Amino acid sequence: MSSPEKMASLAVVNYEALANKDAAEVQKLVTACQTVGMFYLDLRGPSTNAIFEDIPTIFKTGHAFFNLPHDSNEKTQSAREGMERGYHAGKGFEYYEIARDEYQLGKWHLPATFEPEKERITRTINSFHGAIQTVVAELCAALDIRIPELSDDAAIPSDTALKLLYKPPMHEPGHVIHPWHTDFGLATLLWYDEVTTQIPIYDKEGKQTDEWETVPVIDGTVLINVADELAAQSGGRLHSTVHRVVAPPGPKRVRNGIIYLLRPYKV
Repeated sequence: MSSPEKMASLAVVNYEALANKDAAEVQKLVTACQTVGMFYLDLRGPSTNAIFEDIPTIFKTGHAFFNLPHDSNEKTQSAREGMERGYHAGKGFEYYEIARDEYQLGKWHLPATFEPEKERITRTINSFHGAIQTVVAELCAALDIRIPELSDDAAIPSDTALKLLYKPPMHEPGHVIHPWHTDFGLATLLWYDEVTTQIPIYDKEGKQTDEWETVPVIDGTVLINVADELAAQSGGRLHSTVHRVVAPPGPKRVRNGIIYLLRPYKV
């Protein structure tokens, strides 16, 4: 008989309280980022509520785009060689990444399939960017970390981006899709509808074991984790989270995801 699945218990940080610089919420954030390095951000508030209507529509539009033939004009014209932004097809997944700097400056042209949802996409980019920027700003203020990205200037090139993920129904439940890793950049925001993220269990000496805990889904929240560059800038006080991606339980099916990647300036 297989052993029961171990479930992770992560802190839930309220975005509205954090944006209002609530001291208890800031401390909860700092503690989470100094220990596990991953936490839930509750976005059920007036400034971010629209995403709960916008994202299902964006996913539906994404289906229409990703189901186009691989040699369709929309896909071939969106492909960008040698960089993550734009359309890419990998083994067992496809994605479309919108670079924030180009998009904010009006230099980004959406594929025709996505164009009708431009307002929703814009609102989602702005909501996610505001959320993750607030998280990083409050962390840096609490720990006296100085990074240029807090200026939040879209005119300075970076790899900050919104990434739409599409995974066809091909993996068995529990299959490891992306082996353990930490993220490049400052921080990562993940919108997820299903259980796909796992974090390692550590022994009493703090060493990573071969056992994993599954991160549950909590309605109204996104997952945020500290990434390598922010951990480095903190002098090791913040923890860049080791994690992996697995196929969720249940029958094989199409899976969607949205990731927002806050990455350093290119200076």
